[in-house]
This record gives sequence, structure tokens and C-alpha cells, in this order.
Amino acid sequence: MVTARETKTKPAPLLPRGPRAGWLSDAPSSHAAFARSLLEELAQRDPDGSLLDGPTDLAQAAVLAADRILDPALVWVEHLGAFYDTEGVRSLLGRAGSPVSRQAVHKRRGLLALMTTSGQVVFPAFQFRGRALASGLDRVLAALPDTLVSRWTVASWLISPDAELDGDRPIDALFQGGDAVTRVVRAATHWSAALAA
Repeated sequence: MVTARETKTKPAPLLPRGPRAGWLSDAPSSHAAFARSLLEELAQRDPDGSLLDGPTDLAQAAVLAADRILDPALVWVEHLGAFYDTEGVRSLLGRAGSPVSRQAVHKRRGLLALMTTSGQVVFPAFQFRGRALASGLDRVLAALPDTLVSRWTVASWLISPDAELDGDRPIDALFQGGDAVTRVVRAATHWSAALAA
């Protein structure tokens, strides 16, 4: 591994100099610890700073890094795709421009609801095709009780290829209907049994 001392170019200082030199000591201890860890990681991966010296928007990179650290739900959003809030689901499930009640949404069986860290309930969009909800999702959720596995993990399983379904994603099989739903419920039951073991 090449260290900063072995490079021909002088590395940038790890900490600011001048009027802002004390910024790290003035930061909350958790921020300072993270900044130090990040600087150490950057020093190992990019000792001379050349990788970050290109067209990278460093301010945007910092925002993205902070988002991923401070709001882990963003990682789930990247993985799971779009979400509906309660109002969106009310409209989807409604008829002739008349949304269903909030209570009807929250009591609806077979509707995968996820609670964010801020306490907001969101609904993965993948469980809908147009206005139709995936058939058999209620049976899948019953086979995977939230006391055994988090709903976020169930959501991830639904959109991931499953060997028991010949590499199909469980959510796609649910939309096929018929025997495919039975196969997904069986796969969910087997996964549940493995988790409980």
C-alpha cells in the first residue's frame, strides 16, 4: 500500500488550517469521530487525493453520505423503490374518484405497510400493478408474522429472486395468480420455519 508520504505530490492536510482549524474539536463528539474515521478511510483508499480531485461534486457526495448515515431508510428506498403514503393508497383503493377511508387502508389485509424511523407508515409501490394489489399477499404476510421477521425484511424478500420459485421474485409470482400464489406461500412458510428454528 502506498502511503501519503511515499507519493510525489504533497497530500492535502487532513484537517483544515486557518480560521476554521478548530472545527473538528468544536463538533459534537459523534461527528468528530465519524469525520476522523472517514479521513482515515480516505487516506487508505486515496492516499494522494487524486480520486477525489476529479469532477466529483464533493458537496453532493457529503450530502449523500450524511443521508445514508443519518437516515438508514434511504438505503431501503434505493432497494425497494417507490412508496405510497396513506393518502396515495386511499386513492389507489378507492372507486370512481372516491378514496377509501384511512381506517380502511390501515385495516386492509394483504397490504404491506412499513413503519419508518420517524413513525410514518409507507406502502411499497411494488405490491400494486395499476390499482390491483398482489393476490395472496395476505397469506404471505400471515406466514411471516412481524413478531418473527420485520416487514422491511419481508419487503426485501418479496422483490428478490428466490431459489424455491426457480429464481422468480415472489412479488412477480403473486401477480401471476393461481398456483404461483400457492408456491409463494409455501416458500414463505419454509422461510418462516427456518427463521423460527
